[in-house]
Amino acid sequence: MKGSSKGQVALEFLVYAGVFLLIAVMAYTLTYFTQRGEVSLRESQMFREFGYKFQYAAIVAYRGGEGFTYDLYFPQNVDGKPYSLIFQTNGDTGVSTVKTVWNGTTSEFAYLYTIPYAKYEQGSGGCFKPSPGGSVSIDVGEAGGHLLFTNMVDESTPTIRVDCGVVEE
Repeated sequence: MKGSSKGQVALEFLVYAGVFLLIAVMAYTLTYFTQRGEVSLRESQMFREFGYKFQYAAIVAYRGGEGFTYDLYFPQNVDGKPYSLIFQTNGDTGVSTVKTVWNGTTSEFAYLYTIPYAKYEQGSGGCFKPSPGGSVSIDVGEAGGHLLFTNMVDESTPTIRVDCGVVEE
């Protein structure tokens, strides 16, 4: 009888250990997925706010009028990862946009910001990448963290020239 009591205690210990292990695994899994969702949300909010500086630069350059220039300084990486930047003008719809794309920890984030309708053209500097018609694609690393927006004269459509790096005139 005494032997079965030891066996029962050992079995109960294993059952309790198994239940505790199951609870620990469930708590870890729940914490992991919650934290992963919070990281994604934080990155999304951070990058969305980051993109507003490019929208603001285009708005200020446009509203500044003919000959106005606006210097924009920005980091070349966001949270240690590169991003891309594209200025577009769609003449059919009369809409200009700036698009930012960044690969975060959990997913890719792409945001489109409406900017004043203008022709955004390539200025000087070696940061421009080949892009389809009507858009200016900028290699952020080559820009060196500096863009210069200049409001130019044009009869039909306002034109904003985007220069990369330090520009001397």
